[in-house]
Amino acid sequence: MTGNRGMAIVHPAQRHEDDVAVYGIALTADVSRILASEPLFARLSGQLADLLGREMPVSLLLTGLGGSEHAVIELETLCQALADALDAPGVHSTALEITLPGQTPDPAVAWRIRRDILGDGPLNIVCDEQSMSAKKFWLQLWELRQESHVRAAFWPLVASACPLLTSEHGNNILPESGLQAPPESAWVGASLTLTHYMTACGELDDAALVAALKNVLLRAESVHVSGRWPTAAMQHDAWMNRRLAIRMDGLGDYARRLGLEPGRHETLQKLRQVLLQIRHVLRQQSRRLAKSSGVLPAIDQHNPARKLLAGPDTDRWEMRWLRAVERSATGHRNLLVLSPWALFPRGSADLRWMDLLPLLRMADGCVFRDRPDITQWNINEFKHFHRRTWALMRQIEADALVAERL
Repeated sequence: MTGNRGMAIVHPAQRHEDDVAVYGIALTADVSRILASEPLFARLSGQLADLLGREMPVSLLLTGLGGSEHAVIELETLCQALADALDAPGVHSTALEITLPGQTPDPAVAWRIRRDILGDGPLNIVCDEQSMSAKKFWLQLWELRQESHVRAAFWPLVASACPLLTSEHGNNILPESGLQAPPESAWVGASLTLTHYMTACGELDDAALVAALKNVLLRAESVHVSGRWPTAAMQHDAWMNRRLAIRMDGLGDYARRLGLEPGRHETLQKLRQVLLQIRHVLRQQSRRLAKSSGVLPAIDQHNPARKLLAGPDTDRWEMRWLRAVERSATGHRNLLVLSPWALFPRGSADLRWMDLLPLLRMADGCVFRDRPDITQWNINEFKHFHRRTWALMRQIEADALVAERL
């Protein structure tokens, strides 16, 4: 690990099993406003140069792009201005992750601009309702499926490990980790691989897995508490939400080692029980920390009694809320994250494993990295996988909205 201003930054080549790291900085820039104001551009380019110069992972979500042709001109203009301000094509401009919403502009055009002007670095495409129904969008994404630097993210729902907190919209991508999350949210994460906790007989070593989960959460908590965050928004988010992203990999590998068929209901139930156990351990450990460190500020701000006038009814609401906090409060807003690609066994892109997608219900968020080789998928298979995942996310989102209203 290397530290910069208290941030425990771990570079990809140095990461190993359960390594704990700050998940980088996800900034947002309104392109139209930036291009219309020299002071705004100077502030943005200066901030990027400073962060990248200190080897901090940074992604930049570009919003406010105009219509199709106008968006291309604005994107080219901004990228060229950034190239001039940084060292393009060079280490800093190549490391900068560019994130674009939906199909503005077309993925193939965006990739050409990013690659030609800033260098061969990461491009994140955040899918939305409009892009999900656009035939041209899917065709271009499919044609880019061999480009390792092009990442499509399609799970904007960021749930909470605590039932007292509402879901959020993740319209940005955290650099390197590929976690879809709100802009400038402050995360500390780590990854565990399920197959590393299997016995010689092929069963899960529950004691070893529980110990690993508790240990990694405590380490992540320590990094979160001691870290200094580079922007005011991240500092506030860190204090308010204390987000952890414990990523569980190897779900498909685990099922295959047990000889489980992906299309069988028993396979889904087996893995669901494993994830339920993992969620339970993480929540219980987070709850223990909450009892010693106090109620998470985000939970306290959700107290409905804060919006009521003083009186007997408010007192009763306050008592009900305090009982709910006692039963359910966690020390972290988010805990468990999954990747849809972790549902596939290593080296396999067999679409039958898509039947495990409902397991994403167990996650507080999704990461989009370590995609398997899907070059053999045809356009219909590619589109079906993404649309099925999107439909599942929308169903979960609708269920959560109904629950919140009740």
